[in-house]
Amino acid sequence: MSIEAIVKYYNADKTRQIFEDYRQLHNRITKNKTFQGTEETEPPWWSGDVGKEVAEKDFLCTNALLAMAVLNGPTNVDDFFSAIKQIKTRFKDKKPDGYDPKVAQHPFSFFRGTVLHEYLNPNSEKCVDKKWAGKIIEKDVCLLDTKFGRWLLKMINVQKNITDDISTNIDDITSTIKYPIKVNAYSFKSKNAFGDLTARALTRTSKYGVYALTGLGALHAAHEIADGEEVIKTIGQTVAEIGTTLVGTGYLGAIGYKYYGPFGSLVGIGIGSLIGSELPELFFKQDSKSF
Repeated sequence: MSIEAIVKYYNADKTRQIFEDYRQLHNRITKNKTFQGTEETEPPWWSGDVGKEVAEKDFLCTNALLAMAVLNGPTNVDDFFSAIKQIKTRFKDKKPDGYDPKVAQHPFSFFRGTVLHEYLNPNSEKCVDKKWAGKIIEKDVCLLDTKFGRWLLKMINVQKNITDDISTNIDDITSTIKYPIKVNAYSFKSKNAFGDLTARALTRTSKYGVYALTGLGALHAAHEIADGEEVIKTIGQTVAEIGTTLVGTGYLGAIGYKYYGPFGSLVGIGIGSLIGSELPELFFKQDSKSF
């Protein structure tokens, strides 16, 4: 089967197929204990291990994970095939997304490329309410484009080059076949590598993504507390997991993408996810007697 045929199959507008394909691909490209678990370490609640949540009767978290898996399925598939194409060219393509990743980073979006992409595109015929959709995508920005992001850049003395538009081959959520609109990548002026990576990490983290991860954490924590777990320990560990996961995937994903493109991004996110699971668990196990 050709790559084009496979991509067409994975973009089929069938929720059940999307979810099943998402789970299979997710397991294939993340073959580590973070997502599949070992005898020593169970998969974390945010990894999408729906079976674990069902077994624990954490149905609120289960429904949320199912929704996230279905919503983001196509995005994960796109990333996977971008990495495959990159490997097939033996990493000779220096501009996998239409620009040099060593120079810039395109902003991440929560809904772009998902099953809701067309329904939230005001220029699409599938859009039910253009006004409502417009308000949603207006807020679907990366952390860099928030008050917090701008404040943090100022604190670490990093400047975003707003005059240099670096075009990519990534379709914006408002793009159509008749009127194509591409996403612009950001470049930064920083005195050191830490500042540049921080700006890139903020650019790769969507605001809605932070909300979603926090919401899932809250649902899971509520279930654990209702099941008899200690309140302070549960909340503390959940907050720590969310924080380390965001920082780990943001920074390591940025490093991976900068030097190795989509393939490096997937590897960086995988390692960052592992850190987000292992560090808080290790810390709270060691300090369990103090709670």
